[in-house]
This record gives sequence, C-alpha cells and structure tokens, in this order.
Amino acid sequence: MSGRPGRRALLAGAGMLPLAGRGRAEPPWPNRPVRLVVTFLPGGIIDTLARLIAPPLQRRLGQPFVVENRPGAGGNVGTALVARAKGDPYTLLVGSSGPLAISPSIESNLGYSPLEDFIPVTLLASTPLVLVVPANSPWHSLQEMIAAATSSKGDLLYPTPGIGSPQLLAGEALRQRVGFRATPVHYNGSAPAVLSVIAGEMPYTFENLVLVAPHLAKGTLRALAVTSAERAPMLPGVPTMGEAGLPGFQAGGWYGLLTPAGVPPEVVDRLHAATLDALRDPEVAPRIAEMGSPNLSSTPAEFRAMLRQETARWRQVLLAADAPAARPQ
Repeated sequence: MSGRPGRRALLAGAGMLPLAGRGRAEPPWPNRPVRLVVTFLPGGIIDTLARLIAPPLQRRLGQPFVVENRPGAGGNVGTALVARAKGDPYTLLVGSSGPLAISPSIESNLGYSPLEDFIPVTLLASTPLVLVVPANSPWHSLQEMIAAATSSKGDLLYPTPGIGSPQLLAGEALRQRVGFRATPVHYNGSAPAVLSVIAGEMPYTFENLVLVAPHLAKGTLRALAVTSAERAPMLPGVPTMGEAGLPGFQAGGWYGLLTPAGVPPEVVDRLHAATLDALRDPEVAPRIAEMGSPNLSSTPAEFRAMLRQETARWRQVLLAADAPAARPQ
C-alpha cells in the first residue's frame, strides 16, 4: 500500500487549512491597549492634544488609549521610536511639524524617514506663532522692528526652543525676507525662551499663541503680529504678518496622528474614522479651537501631500540660511 495520501485526502486537508488559520487569527483591531507616543514633555500642546483625543478614541474603539511621553532631541527620539515599530498598530505617533517636516533637512542621522516610515492618518490641529517683544520694547509694530533691525550694525539675537523648531524657521524666514542680521539662541524648550524675552534679555521671538497668550494678558509681553493667514480669534486686535507689511508670510506648528509603516489599511481606515469622530466630540472641538486652530481634519492622502509640501517649503528656507545653526547638513 502506498504511503502517499490519496487525492481526496489532499484536497480535504487543503480545505481544512484556512479553517485552522482562521481559528488562530488575531481578533479585530484593537483588542488590547493602544499607546499614543508624544515626543515632548507633559504639559505642551502635543501632550494636551493626545490627552484630549485619548478618551473619545477609547469610547469609540473599546480599548484604552494610553499617552506615553518620550521626549528628547526636539521630538526626534519619540518619533524614531514609533518608526522602529513597523507594522505595529498598537504604537501610534502624535507627531509635529518639527521632527516630521524640518528635522529631515537639518539632521543627517535621524534614524527615520517621515515619508517612508509612517502612514499619516489625519491632521489634528495647527497653532499660529506670534511675534512678541518685551513689554517695555520701543517697538510697537512690525515696521518699527524692521526699521531697527535693518539699521543695526550687529546681529540681533533671538531665542528658540531648539534646532528644528517652527519658531527657529519662522525667525530665519523673517531674517531672509527682510534682510537683516540675526542669530538664534537655542533654549531647552519654549518656556525658558519666552522668559528670556519677558526679562528683556532677548529683543523678540516667535512662539506658540497658546503659550504667550497668558503673558500678553498680563502685559509682560507685547504682540506685533501673528503668522496665520487670518487674525487669531484669541488676539483679534493683533494684525497678521501680511497686514503688518509682509504679504504671504505664514508659519506655525502643526500636529497629526500617524501609524508606523506596514500597518494594514483596514486598521488605518478604522483609526481615521474614529479620530475624525473624536475631533468633533463636544469636549474636544472647543478646546482645539481655543488653541487658535481651525478644523484641519484630513484624509491620509491629504496629510501625506501636506507633509511633502511642508518638507520642501522649509528645506528651501534652510538652504538659503546663512546661520550654521539653521543650515541643513
């Protein structure tokens, strides 16, 4: 008798394999807690956004969404961590413009490629920057600042929260547009950078609206202009950079949700739908509006296209930079 199985046995066995595979298949995503990796310390805008969307995501998807702060190197450490989690739908990135659109033109050994190592899900928010000066500054308008800067015989110093930040790029874009001499001084975060302006140690800076708004209300800072296309609802009396004399000048930070590359499309689609619902949540939408952000929710394809455009735009600014601290390697 032959030891080989008959044709009927082979077909029967082949028919059983998919059934066995289905029996061992992992339940639909998510079936355990999901971590939202935040690339900066608690208390900042990205951390706030992550903690805003986590509860509604949990309600819609039935699993905890746990915020995990992984700061370092201007957001690059946490961003690289998620990039290494290829194919893992339980490790998500709440990312920002600095590590995703600016750092690739500055750092030669990031350890990740934003366009290759991530799947953009949706934009979450954007925040305009505000050009601020100390309360006792002689400058009361952007034009007064420009006149003083262009007549200065030395470099003006201005603080930033670090290399690769939108604040640095806005400062460099202003320097290039106007044509004056200026050098960035990098601090360990936005808070000390703002304090240096309040103390009169630095003459001006660009900083997030949410961060400077309390100081503007107290009268310890003065706002000259906002970098958004329209006036910020929180600062209706402050002109845009365009209104103040520099048409087309826009800058700011943006924030979005991304997965590592290799996550199945059906997971991305489900996460995208749940996140759009979360952004419309009555406890979330007003808080994002208070940050000075319009509704920016997007499709993954729209987010990817914007990421590519933003990377190219800021790379041009960096390529034209004279300051070594702002020049791509």
